[in-house]
Amino acid sequence: MPAVRRVVAPNPGPYTGPGTNTWLVDAGPVIVVIDPGPDDDEHLAAINRALGGATVAVVLVTHSHPDHLPLAERLAAAHRASVRRFPELADGDVVRAGTINITALHTPGHSADHLSFWFPAERAVFTGDLVLGRGSSMVTYPEGDVAAYIRSLDRLIALDPQVLYPGHWDLVSDAPAKLHEYRAHRLDREAQVRSELGRGSGTARELTERVYGPDLGDELMQAAEMTMRAHLQKLADEGAVRIRPVRGEDVFELSVT
Repeated sequence: MPAVRRVVAPNPGPYTGPGTNTWLVDAGPVIVVIDPGPDDDEHLAAINRALGGATVAVVLVTHSHPDHLPLAERLAAAHRASVRRFPELADGDVVRAGTINITALHTPGHSADHLSFWFPAERAVFTGDLVLGRGSSMVTYPEGDVAAYIRSLDRLIALDPQVLYPGHWDLVSDAPAKLHEYRAHRLDREAQVRSELGRGSGTARELTERVYGPDLGDELMQAAEMTMRAHLQKLADEGAVRIRPVRGEDVFELSVT
């Protein structure tokens, strides 16, 4: 694998862990920057220090969430580089920069516009928020999609990568184990949702508190509820769950077969 360096953005939090990872990939005479992060002067200065005067060939963005995209145009403009992201950068497109080739993979699920970046010669993937270095990733309803998320994991599993460079936390040196862990976690969560619905119907918020527990705190509860809604939508699309409006709020219940 070409030399890869990480600059962590100063945006720690319940969703971002220590902060967003901006990855600098050595492509011989030039550098590829992946996920420039939030539009933050301190972070821009840290990236420029890490670059040490090297030429930036291209700025790649995994997805448009505000902890990954906003600094892209400023960084690119300062280095006279291009910004490449979905949909202009489509599934299967190859980005050639310096001595390396990078294949863009459309891996929706966490968000509809999510790309991962595959280095086939090195069997490495930059996974953005599809797979993190620790914990699990949100499926951000309504743009997130649990069925698409599982298909995206299956796609990476089929590639058999060895190393993952995630959008948050540390790199993953045992990629197959992490990918299978993520897939199993998502299916286990779906089984929990089905089981809880078997005990009785409820709103998305009620089901979130019953599955995750009521003590997550407001921010994490909001994230959990978005993921719960994405799971419920998948089950509804498959006909396993019925949505019944009650006093202006959706109530979810198992379908009667």
